[in-house]
Amino acid sequence: MVTNLMVFIISLIGALIFTPLAKWLSVKTGILDKPGFRKIHDQPIPRMGGEAILLAIAMGLLFYFPNQRELWSVLLFGFLFVVFGLIDDADIKIRARNKILSHLLFSFMFIYFSGITLTFFSMDWINWLITACFITFMTNSMNMLDGMDGLVAGLSCLTAGFFAVLAVNSGQQDLLLLSLAIMGGALGFLRYNFNPASIFLGEAGSTLLGFLMAMLAVKLNIFTLWNIALSLGIERLQIISFVVPLIILGIPIFDTYFVFSNRFLHRIKFSQPGKDHSHHRIHLMGFSQKATVLTLYAVQIVLGSIGLAMIRADIQQFFALLLIVAVFFVSFTMLLLRVKVYEHHERPA
Repeated sequence: MVTNLMVFIISLIGALIFTPLAKWLSVKTGILDKPGFRKIHDQPIPRMGGEAILLAIAMGLLFYFPNQRELWSVLLFGFLFVVFGLIDDADIKIRARNKILSHLLFSFMFIYFSGITLTFFSMDWINWLITACFITFMTNSMNMLDGMDGLVAGLSCLTAGFFAVLAVNSGQQDLLLLSLAIMGGALGFLRYNFNPASIFLGEAGSTLLGFLMAMLAVKLNIFTLWNIALSLGIERLQIISFVVPLIILGIPIFDTYFVFSNRFLHRIKFSQPGKDHSHHRIHLMGFSQKATVLTLYAVQIVLGSIGLAMIRADIQQFFALLLIVAVFFVSFTMLLLRVKVYEHHERPA
């Protein structure tokens, strides 16, 4: 118990210390997020928050983490995602296709070095492919969601908190330590990133948190759901167990689906920046930035609570909770579609 608490506290204190240093370094190096068409801020803001979070998480995990293979894999590939994101933050632009391919490569390498992978099928190469695609998807989903002060950092903190509770329930000590370190790092950074933010995550930070959230989801096994799996004739627990982390990660998953489907229907390039994300639409409804972010925090708490309710559910309760999520999903889609964000010139002639 004391060790778990210390990992969280060290990561929290680390973020509180390293974030001001990252702000200073960002200003000195000119790595700033400048105002623009799709920006909400009106002055340059430092964007080296990802570096501070990584150092804070590393401090917490280096204090105590028994699985050395996983420890160095998480830190090494977290570092790779941060460095690759820093290239974009320094305004050295990389094509979207090349980013995705690079993230996919990093994901395969992470699976190889860490041994962390989904176990849906008996053939390892299929599991590796699904896992790498999921990590890449979450990495880019969190990056695309990062459009308001405190949004991704706060959601990551809450999400890691729910994973920590699930880790306690399933007896996964390594997952608990990882979750607590991420929670502490994100919470400490949020002190400077909540509206009005004095520093941003940058692409380095948002992709780092996306990678870490995906890693937590892949590691999670909810053993109490064996009764559901057996009732459905499913021999591999994680096929059912994985539903819970998908629900907990519902906001970035929903946002990616929502934006891409709308851009497809309006014939807009998927890689084109725009103010058509879920948080932009909520903001356009008349909510302030702070109210928009707090609203999405509330949604995250609801989704996390549904995930926690599932772990002791029987088969009827399990599918009833899934139905609630589906209704929520459809209702949120219909609500956000009422907000018009596409100008006439963006549509095909």
